[in-house]
Formats: sequence, structure tokens, C-alpha cells
Amino acid sequence: MARYRLSVMLPAAALLAAAALPLSAQSVTQSAVQPSATLSPASLSVAQGATGAADTPSLESVLSRFDEVQQSIRTLRAELKMTTINRLLQDPMVYEGTFFMTKPDAIRWEFETPEPMRFVIANDLYVGYYPEQNRAERQNVKRRSERLFRYFGLGQGSAELTQTYNLELLPADPEVPDTYLLSMSPKKRRVRKRIEDVRFWVHKETMLPVRVEYHSADGNVRVVEFNEMKTNVEIEPGVYIVELPDDVKVQRSFSPFGGS
Repeated sequence: MARYRLSVMLPAAALLAAAALPLSAQSVTQSAVQPSATLSPASLSVAQGATGAADTPSLESVLSRFDEVQQSIRTLRAELKMTTINRLLQDPMVYEGTFFMTKPDAIRWEFETPEPMRFVIANDLYVGYYPEQNRAERQNVKRRSERLFRYFGLGQGSAELTQTYNLELLPADPEVPDTYLLSMSPKKRRVRKRIEDVRFWVHKETMLPVRVEYHSADGNVRVVEFNEMKTNVEIEPGVYIVELPDDVKVQRSFSPFGGS
């Protein structure tokens, strides 16, 4: 049985635009820089709710608390739900499973429905395994791994976000209670051609992301939701090992999130 051991002692994660992961019909199931010392005022705007400024926290205060929590996280485990809504498909595509992260930049996400799938990225190496299809993928993803960390909305600070996005604090979303809602619009034109807007829900108490929503320029939407989050828990190194049967067909490709 082949084993791919993925080291979790890696260089610090940098962040690039998640918008580089398209949401087109053909890739519907596929899916930065060093932080600056200060936040650029020009990139920070606050949308005040009906209750007025006195009852609405500033964007800066929300980001400050968010940064404190992000800096304290060493490991994270959560239940994961990913939904893709495509204009050309009658029904949404829903995947449910578990997410693991060990800093500086090792991640594993696995789905049990609609079929078992395992994905790991660490040490710039991606391994994906589709047991029911008896196939696997393996590829160097040095240029992509950073984007994937940003894609899940974890392991990043506000300084990184403001390098790529204009941030806006929106009125609270009643459908996702006890959260702050951030709107993130890409600064770069080439990114805006793919992603129009990213919505980011952060829990008011834990300051952890509970929902990330990507709206593509072609009208498609991908939603990433986290539940039962547990931080700084023990995660065995074996989590970042993908066991492959000897007879599995290994391809040099990259099509996570249920891609075929």
C-alpha cells in the first residue's frame, strides 16, 4: 500500500487571491503577500446599520479581534459543508465532511457524501483520493497551496486580506445570527473578472469564520460552512498521510472539492 507522508513543519503560509479558483460550469466541482504593519484606511469602509454608529462596532475593532484569534490558533478541526450553486445545474451540489488544519500550513479536508473523498495539502504537495473510483491525484501545488488556505478563510490575518481585498463591514445578517458580516471585493481587475464578491461571516464571540461565500462573475456561487469548530486540539501527524492501495491509478492532476 502506497503512503504519501506530508510534513506539517512548513514555511509560514502566505495568502493569494482565492479568486484564482474558477466557478465555471466546467470546473464547478473544482475549486499573498507578507502582512503589512498597518491597515490602509483607503481600503477600509464601514456600512453602518439602522441603529447608528453608537451600536455598530468599527471595522478596525472587528479586524483587531479577528487577528488576535487567528494568531492564537495552532490547530483546528471542524465539520465542513461545501455547496456549489451553478446556473446551469438544476440542483445545488452539496458535499459534507471534516476539515483539519495544522499551522503553519498543512490541511486536510474529506467528504463522506455524496461519496468518500480525501484531500491533503502540505509541503507544497497535493494528494487526492477517490476510493469508489479507484483513482488518486498527486501534484506539486507550490503556487496553489497558499490560495487554498485563503479559500477556507482560515490561518490568515486582516493585513493579508487588505492586500487583496477592499473590506466593508455590513449590517448583521439575521439568517446567520451572532455573526459579523464582511464584504470583500477584489482590488485587482484580473481577479474581478472571476470573483465579484466574497462574503465572510465571523462569529461574534469566537471570532472564527463560520461561513465563506464566493460569488463569481458568471453568476455561480460556492459556499463553505464550518460547524463544531475546535481549536488547538491534538491532531496526530497521521492525519496528513493518505493511504493509497497498490492498484490505484495515480494521476498527475488537481481537481479537489469532488472534481472528476
